[in-house]
Amino acid sequence: MVVKKMFGKVIYKENLSEETWLLGIELPEVAIFVPGQFVSLKVSEEGLRRSYSVASLPGKKMIELVINVSPMGLGSKYILGIKVGDSVEVLGFLGKFVVDVKELTGEKELLFVGTGTGMVPLKPMIEDLLINKKFHGRINLIWGMRYETDLFWVAELDKLQREYDNFCMEITLSRPGERWPGVQGHVGDVIGDLRIEGNKTIAFLCGNSEMIMEINDLLTNKGVPKRQILYERFA
Repeated sequence: MVVKKMFGKVIYKENLSEETWLLGIELPEVAIFVPGQFVSLKVSEEGLRRSYSVASLPGKKMIELVINVSPMGLGSKYILGIKVGDSVEVLGFLGKFVVDVKELTGEKELLFVGTGTGMVPLKPMIEDLLINKKFHGRINLIWGMRYETDLFWVAELDKLQREYDNFCMEITLSRPGERWPGVQGHVGDVIGDLRIEGNKTIAFLCGNSEMIMEINDLLTNKGVPKRQILYERFA
């Protein structure tokens, strides 16, 4: 797949949670990529770039990006300052954190684990499997956040869970409010109680390095081969 430099236009910008923004970018051509890939945006006049996972599915002349601005670095300030109608320089599509359909033979079960905006590449990967690929194996998603106010996409994921019997989602918060009805703790706590069938499981991890190391160890101890654990580190 050829990496291209494209000039897009911001067609909408939406605040999803306190520190998370959704950008819709219109492109000059149909976006052809594999769910899980990312783009690189030019965020300064000097040509500095920042990478962001694509949050939408391919096949349209636009992409969506979901970006957490809490680091307040160069990229965060660029995203906060961008306005609808602005032009953006997009380099894409990049990355190998994708589902290899050749590996989905037999009775494979897929496990997706994300923390924070590590969820962003996972959602389109899951949607593509369920909606486009008609994958009938078990798909488990575990999403870890700190606070309820950090959450986004809950309604969309709930809808997927209702429509597809083979998809199950668990959200766990490390610092929930008193009225939080769900799981409290970290993603590792949930995986510790999860039934994992070694060779049958393919795992996709996205989040900070500490989480990835912890979950990688948990899964290998449960018999998942290292080659079947894929990950993408987020800052």
